[in-house]
Amino acid sequence: MMKRARGFTLVEAIVVIVITSILAGVMVLFIRRPVQNYVDTAARADMADVAEIALRRMSRELRAAVPNSIRLSTNGTTTLLEFIPANSGGRYLDVADGADPTDATLPALRFANTPAAAPINQFYVVTPMPAAPYVISPGDAIIVYNLGSGIVGSDAYEANAANRATVAPAGVNGKIVTLTQNTFVNGATSSPGRHFMVARQPVTFACVGSANGAGTLRRYWNYGFLPNQPNIAGLAGATSALMADNVLGCSFTVQQLVNRNTALIGMAIALARSSTVAGNVLETATLAQQVQVNNTP
Repeated sequence: MMKRARGFTLVEAIVVIVITSILAGVMVLFIRRPVQNYVDTAARADMADVAEIALRRMSRELRAAVPNSIRLSTNGTTTLLEFIPANSGGRYLDVADGADPTDATLPALRFANTPAAAPINQFYVVTPMPAAPYVISPGDAIIVYNLGSGIVGSDAYEANAANRATVAPAGVNGKIVTLTQNTFVNGATSSPGRHFMVARQPVTFACVGSANGAGTLRRYWNYGFLPNQPNIAGLAGATSALMADNVLGCSFTVQQLVNRNTALIGMAIALARSSTVAGNVLETATLAQQVQVNNTP
């Protein structure tokens, strides 16, 4: 007796395939939008993280800026925020403190060429010396009583600034700092508190916005001290690093607080990307932060 063959007929297989396709299509309609919304939410969270990290770094650096060194310029969708980063600081010995200007073991910082016998390119640090990683090193800038742009003798951005000198290759011997040249005798004013700042070259945060979210926020450095704040083209030869992409725009403000030696810096960054639900719609994330900086020279 022959056994009857078992299995699916071609018609049955086609019916199963059609029913499975219909069910899969229905499932896609129900699942697609929640999945896309999840992807967009995750993208917004990623953008918010990028903006927050950028703002945190900017805030940290700006808090350590040399007093009265912050400069701001805006041209269309491009905003530039410049400052001189301070590495450390201290108090210098001054003749007004009762020091003997001719004492080579305790040299006072000179703001005049007299007396001739006094050491002119050295000064004694009264406060404890900065420890690693903030030690005073050859090539560092020593800035005294910086009052801001345009103030003769107290503007560290000037090409031959009187209140900015460079630490010599000899560097530091104990608590005595040697300068390549004492520029302070060219018209600088001694700080009332005898404070000096140890600084590096200026830094610029450059935000270039874009209506489609294709802008960038970059950090520029190694372009030297310039009397006028450079524009974006003037930073072309500087070293730079990307801090954020997908930038829609930035808003930076600098406000000097009345009757106080402080300034309030406002920073807002908007990032954007195309939505997966509607490709012609931009998903945006905007973060803002305020930083108070000390401007006591």
